[in-house]
Amino acid sequence: MNLYQMIKNTKDFAMLEKECKNGTLSQAILLQSKDGFYASEFAKLISMLILDNGNACGACENCKKVVANAHPDVKKYPLKDKLLVSDSEEIVAESFIKPIFADKKIFIVENFDNSTDSAQNKLLKTLEEPTKNVYLILTCSSFDMVLPTIRSRCQKISLEKLSEKEISTLKLDPLAVSIADGLVGKAIALSSKRNLEEVCENAVAVFCDLKHSKNVLAYAKKILDQKNDLPLTMEVMSFVIEDLIKIKSGKGELIKLPYREKYEACQGDYSVRALCEIALLLNKLSKEKLYNVNFTLAIENFLLNILEVKYLCK
Repeated sequence: MNLYQMIKNTKDFAMLEKECKNGTLSQAILLQSKDGFYASEFAKLISMLILDNGNACGACENCKKVVANAHPDVKKYPLKDKLLVSDSEEIVAESFIKPIFADKKIFIVENFDNSTDSAQNKLLKTLEEPTKNVYLILTCSSFDMVLPTIRSRCQKISLEKLSEKEISTLKLDPLAVSIADGLVGKAIALSSKRNLEEVCENAVAVFCDLKHSKNVLAYAKKILDQKNDLPLTMEVMSFVIEDLIKIKSGKGELIKLPYREKYEACQGDYSVRALCEIALLLNKLSKEKLYNVNFTLAIENFLLNILEVKYLCK
């Protein structure tokens, strides 16, 4: 099963398909998802649905051109990193020009919540009184970051995440799928990382193999040697904490990462209270990274604190 077929099987898409066939589909749709890649592919499939009169067959010329990002009547924005006033002005102007290949025109605006208020406001009238056969599909990570006046003029859809089982059918790295937590774009990106397994094993080793303070510098070096992957390392650490709590709570069948043997060997070193305290320390470490403190020292202190908490909370 490919990604488009997965999207077609969702309740969200089934609803839009029905509306399209009934002629009641909104000309302004706002998709919310933490997975920008998935939202973008969903928007592309809605375009196919609109141009193919409710079918999205994938085989007709309209669908093929959309899939290839080559349809002259499906325009994608922003042109740079985020939507600018100039982009919005271009969309407004283009909306009055007749389609070239199909009988409808579609504008896809990705990461709409990243745009300025001015850029959003420029589209207000177009959303309020759209030209016949012109559709706008906006994607965002949060409805709250989109102006209320824009939200009120769109059909809002909060896209459900795909299951790990569904994403696994794309034949991606199982470890990447586990970490991605239902975000297919993230799973695809992580699957291409050559050092993914090493990053994960270093994060797991902090909890399962680090036993003495004399080894802290060596473990800190392993983490800092992959400083470009620090956000991922800390994310994996949070999963390890959650997994160990599940093991301690008799819910081992729910663990996320494939390190059961290591967990079983070290779970006796931790109480649930200790793991909760370490989770707070990890959150503090994330904030320290954000504020550009001496991160080498911060990592070393974090590892020492793990050993201390583990001992004090037995």
